[in-house]
Amino acid sequence: MVCRARIHECFRIDTAIAEQALRGNAVTIKGKGGKLRTVPINESIRIELQKFLAVTPRGHKLFVPDNVPTHHAIGRLQQYIYQVRPKIQDTDSTRPITHHGLRHSYAARTWQELVDSGVSPFNASLRVSQLLGHECPDVTRIYLASISKDGADGD
Repeated sequence: MVCRARIHECFRIDTAIAEQALRGNAVTIKGKGGKLRTVPINESIRIELQKFLAVTPRGHKLFVPDNVPTHHAIGRLQQYIYQVRPKIQDTDSTRPITHHGLRHSYAARTWQELVDSGVSPFNASLRVSQLLGHECPDVTRIYLASISKDGADGD
């Protein structure tokens, strides 16, 4: 979910949203432009949500400590990624790891998995667009830039 969700969407998750996600296998969250969207969760996300719920008081945000502004919590995550990326980034990569970059990686990986499973490139692009919370597949093409242009465009 983290790679599917925008960073501010992740930091909006509170105990009620997490409990609902566990019941429905998807997080429904207010995203960009105030639009509600639903992000499917997998088993590893389910486990992490359960861990956070166990230590987060009811009615509080999961990833934002009390008395910490959300933008500061987001900044802390971005700083953490900045500090650890030299240790985890592929040595041949020219682009530094960021939260948004993880969305790009998720989009490319998901598109490729869909195509490999028999979904047409065009329909794979539509599905990735939906998962990322975009209404227009044209925007998703930016996320799929690491895939050959012929494949990602469905041409």
